[in-house]
Amino acid sequence: MVTSSLMLGGLGVVVVVTACVAWIMLEAVAPDVLPALTTVLGIAVGVVSLEVVLGTCLATLGAFLYNFSAQYSGGVEIAVTDGLTGPTPTTAQALLLIARARARVRRHLRAYVRLRGAGAVRRPLEDHDSRIRTGGTQPAEARPEADGPGNTGGGELRQPWT
Repeated sequence: MVTSSLMLGGLGVVVVVTACVAWIMLEAVAPDVLPALTTVLGIAVGVVSLEVVLGTCLATLGAFLYNFSAQYSGGVEIAVTDGLTGPTPTTAQALLLIARARARVRRHLRAYVRLRGAGAVRRPLEDHDSRIRTGGTQPAEARPEADGPGNTGGGELRQPWT
């Protein structure tokens, strides 16, 4: 609560000073068009004080809700230290569990890929394509008429525009 009120108070001072500077600049450009400086500063101070009060209330409510939820969910642990001493025992244990889980997943995936890959042996692509084009198990050279008129090649598919 104190931190949020101090931060919002500082922001309020910046807003009041900015309103004063803006009034001075606009008064130099167009004199006697704006209301008096005391009126502008009064409105600015009123808005800023309302902002500080409501902002402090909202920040305090947010901190309360975070602490309340962190009590049940564990929250986020943030440690600010001067020296780098290494991970805490809890962090070290969590990192060790993560490393073991990664190793198990890798072993499982390697075994899975090995088992699935064993039956995935295919014949060369040319043999497969020639059987599809000729309609049987004979090679494409034995039946050149299957490729169409004027094409006496050995089972090649030619596009009409070539």
